[in-house]
Amino acid sequence: MQETINIEPADDTPGVVLDKENGVFKFFGRSLPEDVNKFYGNIQSWFTEYCKSPNPETEIVFNLDYFNSSTARILVKILIETENIHNVKSKVHVSWFYNRKDYVMHDRGNELKSVLKIPFDLKAI
Repeated sequence: MQETINIEPADDTPGVVLDKENGVFKFFGRSLPEDVNKFYGNIQSWFTEYCKSPNPETEIVFNLDYFNSSTARILVKILIETENIHNVKSKVHVSWFYNRKDYVMHDRGNELKSVLKIPFDLKAI
């Protein structure tokens, strides 16, 4: 397993930092990839491997300006996978940052929070 993945943001793809050493995983920017499976494929595989032997604490940080429905499905899959390790192998915590005036991103964060059983904080910026 690659210890760290660092993807720079582009116009239609988010920045992604997956840092196993520190147990911190970040998604930021806009997520509208033309081929969501191609973009997120390695990221999903990385999370699957990480969940086999996670750190004692896992922090997932989202600071997305926008994401499409295809991205939402991938994010839910990733979060459900990490939900399965919460309190069994790792303490998992999600931070969802959104612009104070962006009600859509606030609501999307609330939707995710409502279906997950892991600590999930919404933070206005």
